[in-house]
Amino acid sequence: MTNQNIADSIIKLLFEVGVDGETMEYIIDKLGMRDQMIKQLTPQDDIVELERGEEVMASFTRQQLIEYTREIQERCKLAATEAVKNAGIDFDDMVELELDYDKQISVEFDEDSLYREIECVIDDAVETDDDSVFDEATNVITFMSKR
Repeated sequence: MTNQNIADSIIKLLFEVGVDGETMEYIIDKLGMRDQMIKQLTPQDDIVELERGEEVMASFTRQQLIEYTREIQERCKLAATEAVKNAGIDFDDMVELELDYDKQISVEFDEDSLYREIECVIDDAVETDDDSVFDEATNVITFMSKR
């Protein structure tokens, strides 16, 4: 029996049992052919491959890369917001009040000091070493694949 005959027999069986898209995706995953199918079914202009030297680290369609980046951005915004909320920034050192001779209160605010403090708090909250960044990237890819 040739490969073509075997394939035709399998296709016939799949039609007979009424395989749906989800089951077909499961079969493709179990055969280890998911990446190959994505490459074959996606126009080559829409595939972005992230490489390290000769090794392909990840392969995304354009839309997947957009979703991946959007998820990373959202996680960064959440981490930054939490860091600033929980920072306990002492504004007393940034604000200077003066009572003028005509009983007017003048307020001076050191914006640069505030921005430096926020930047320090965010730096402390977001881990940027290679292992942490790799773990976060892997976590996002896992999260995306479960959607």
